Amino acid sequence: MNLFFRLLIVFFRAHFSKRDADFLDETEIRSRVMLTDQDMFAHMTNSRYFSFSDLATINYMIRTDAWPHLRKRGWMPVVAGEAVVFRKMLRAHQAFRVVTRLAGWDDTYLCLEHRFLRDGVETACVRVVARFVSRDKTERVSISDVMRLLGITSSSPALPDAFRNMIEDIRGARAEASLQKEETGGR
Repeated sequence: MNLFFRLLIVFFRAHFSKRDADFLDETEIRSRVMLTDQDMFAHMTNSRYFSFSDLATINYMIRTDAWPHLRKRGWMPVVAGEAVVFRKMLRAHQAFRVVTRLAGWDDTYLCLEHRFLRDGVETACVRVVARFVSRDKTERVSISDVMRLLGITSSSPALPDAFRNMIEDIRGARAEASLQKEETGGR
């Protein structure tokens, strides 16, 4: 339940604040580790990093003004892969920030990086690779469609190797799943 309230707080703060962030700008959310965020080793549990990354993505989409345009078209981001690297523990009551930036994109995937900072020191980094889908199941949404909708005319910054490797893994897993589906007759 506490994440629901955090979602509402992030949503309303982003929605009622000035939305002047460019799609290539960094955005941030601030929070604090609560007792319910901890695991039995007294540090923030691994799953919370992904939950805070989701909140940071929502904040990013609203503050860059992408959300209303995507929503109007019925397009939504869907996570295809996530990876986290931990550097330091976050403990109960410690304040932290999640700084989000768009690392780049290719023809299918958009790559976001969420850096968790405590007192200016990075404690973890979550990398997210997402694609876009439409509520209209027959419509395929490419990243170039999304960029055109958002008025982005620049090309992607060079994707770091970590993201390129993730995309390669995702494509490999999708190809494998497709092959297995063919072999089992679509079941």
